[in-house]
Amino acid sequence: MALRRFLVAGRLHGSEAALKKLEDALNARQPDALLFVGGVLDPTPRPADRRRAAERLHDDFVFLERFFEALGRTGVYAAVIPGPEDAPLREFLKVGLNAEVDFPNVHLAHATLLEDGETALEGIGGELTHHEDSGDHVVRVSKGLAEYFLRGLWRSEKPLKVLLVAVPPTGKLGGEEGNPIVTEFIDSYAPTLCAASGESERRGWDRVAHTLIVNPGRLISGSAAWVDLTQPHGQQVELLDL
Repeated sequence: MALRRFLVAGRLHGSEAALKKLEDALNARQPDALLFVGGVLDPTPRPADRRRAAERLHDDFVFLERFFEALGRTGVYAAVIPGPEDAPLREFLKVGLNAEVDFPNVHLAHATLLEDGETALEGIGGELTHHEDSGDHVVRVSKGLAEYFLRGLWRSEKPLKVLLVAVPPTGKLGGEEGNPIVTEFIDSYAPTLCAASGESERRGWDRVAHTLIVNPGRLISGSAAWVDLTQPHGQQVELLDL
């Protein structure tokens, strides 16, 4: 068996309504897996005032817990990576690791190889840059570190390989937001599917050689995507308005 039917979503940006739509879609469609490509928290910068910043950080952690609990309740296999604003990374991973204990269907895919049946899946969350790594205010991974993390995915002998990224590639799915490092990874390693977070104005799919690339748009705007790899190439992606 393999994971072949996916609900792809990201950028719910701290919205309770968007989280409810995601939970309802998972319960209704029952995919083989959810691919969540980052953007759990509100991207608005935290206040400069120390007390207000601490209150906002607490609220963010509470929402993170609700997010993972909502995924856990569905029972659907869920692979999650953080977006650039889902910082600090250490706290995001801490909440996610606790959720993995409580909900066996929830999985952190950031820098972690997941294998299920014939499918190998891994993601790199946050921004991808050439030199800088994560800080307290943004999740950021350098190209060299990303290559180190992803070596397990490229070496996997599973026939179906899925890459999750929190930024889109260059070209029609990314526009000005497009990241050349993502494009390079796709060109070099040719995963079967690349799920890439992006703006709703650029949502859609593209195919580069062996790789199907999907930008589901922003969940806070009601955008998501359904991917069914059991279908012929031209019928594998359905753009959803939740």
